[in-house]
Amino acid sequence: MQLVKHRKTKPYVGLILLMAAAFFVLNVRAEDALTTIEYRGISPSDPNGLSGLLNPERGLRIETIIAEPEGTQEVWGPAHHLSGRLTPAYSDDWWIMDAERYAPFGLTLVQAYCYLDKFMAQPVSEEKLALLQRSLDALRAKGLKALLRFAYEKSMNQAEGPALEILLGHMAQLAPVLEKNKDVIYVLQAGFVGAWGEWHSSAHHLEQDHANLAAIMAKLLEILPRDRMTQVRVPKYKRWILESPLLNAYQVVGPETAFSGIPAARIGFHNDGFLAGNTCGGTWTEAPLFSSPGNPEFDYMTTESLFVPVDGELFWSDISGRVDGFQAAVRMRLHHYASFSLAHSYSEREGAIYGMDVWMKTSLTREQAEEARLPISDGYFQDLDGSPVPRTQFDYIRDHLGYRLELQHASFAASPRAGSPLQLEVTLINRGFATLINPRPVLIALISPQGAVHTFELPEVDVRRWYPHQPGDAAYEPLSHTLTCGAVIPEDMAPGWYSIGLWLPDASENLRLCPEYAVRVANGNVPFWTSKEGKYGINVLGAIQVLSSVSK
Repeated sequence: MQLVKHRKTKPYVGLILLMAAAFFVLNVRAEDALTTIEYRGISPSDPNGLSGLLNPERGLRIETIIAEPEGTQEVWGPAHHLSGRLTPAYSDDWWIMDAERYAPFGLTLVQAYCYLDKFMAQPVSEEKLALLQRSLDALRAKGLKALLRFAYEKSMNQAEGPALEILLGHMAQLAPVLEKNKDVIYVLQAGFVGAWGEWHSSAHHLEQDHANLAAIMAKLLEILPRDRMTQVRVPKYKRWILESPLLNAYQVVGPETAFSGIPAARIGFHNDGFLAGNTCGGTWTEAPLFSSPGNPEFDYMTTESLFVPVDGELFWSDISGRVDGFQAAVRMRLHHYASFSLAHSYSEREGAIYGMDVWMKTSLTREQAEEARLPISDGYFQDLDGSPVPRTQFDYIRDHLGYRLELQHASFAASPRAGSPLQLEVTLINRGFATLINPRPVLIALISPQGAVHTFELPEVDVRRWYPHQPGDAAYEPLSHTLTCGAVIPEDMAPGWYSIGLWLPDASENLRLCPEYAVRVANGNVPFWTSKEGKYGINVLGAIQVLSSVSK
């Protein structure tokens, strides 16, 4: 077990241990000197209990263009709710203010389009690369991450587009930027080809030759940092490119190959026509089943979606009809959606009432969720007194996209001596639609009254395998995950009371101490501790009293 220490140079006197110590005296089992604590979920009557839970790499997302010069006129305008507050000329404030508005929704993701349309026949300029870096720096400063997509063509009938050689050259230019900024890239969508980077309607018809798409994907997987994934617009595109002679790497991803780094395990899906007609906006065009179970292309995504990132969006302005929110939740559970657009068919973006507005006013009951085998978080539909609390379709989708880690119970040594093991065991259930996609360290932390943090890393624990249910389980029975830590407390640790916590920080050293990028558990009685300096972000499990080492 590796011991990592983080020490503060200034004492922190604001850490409240009395409340945590109260946990300690409950349920102490004298016969084995263990403390056992039961946890509850988040209740609507908890502080901010009706708001979204801020967690990285999951949830609703805004949509924007990035990497444009300030004042550029030839781009999309800001969201409707910003009308009159910003000029129609481009500014990073468009998306910064948009994201800040939706922090109560738990929003931490930005769908970021970087258009390279000024470089159809030449290398990307240093000025454009600098603008891209500026936007990525702004994401980092705001505690956000990007679903990043590069594209050239802004319509389905554009006469001009890049040739394959130009496109591949641009990808090589972008490689250093991607590596440098992988900490704020949640996923890099395949992009590059056709209208909006969706691999259709390209001026040079690149998508009509599978060899072209395979060459693009091969280059993409080469420049993409090894611990990041990509997404394609249509599931069968993935099969086409992996079956091509260039890659020759087709296989269906399952528990054995998930997160292994093979090409198939690094390619997920973004459904940009979510529930738009019977084909999902052209996602599944295979008659007669189209976007229904039984269509092999549809079932392909069903099988793989638990192991790869899945994103989606409604059509703009309900142009294929209004999508029912309950049906949306059921499909998101089936295909394990981790992220979803807050821009499409929403009045605050478009300026008129559309489907997402209806979701916000339409109830979703516990009975509906139970009948559909949707995940149900502890206490989600009732207050702390047990009285029912109405929830909307929007609430439910907002809170269950991606992962939602709910602690069940923990046990640990009540009064361990320095030099002895912690004997910690923690059990949790993932109540979300999906699991975590990118690697993330798991650490157990001891926090002193002065704010010094001692951590024990659990390198054998892979958070990406904290599935909400057993892979392939059609009943979606909630799956419990237990982690243990038998790490030895340092001999020289000062005796006294410590908070003990579960710390799930970002894997990047750049973001390791940023609480905005640490995972919060979905429990109403688990404090989220940050230091006086605003660092860490540790889920406090309870308190222990470390006794002096027997050697002293």
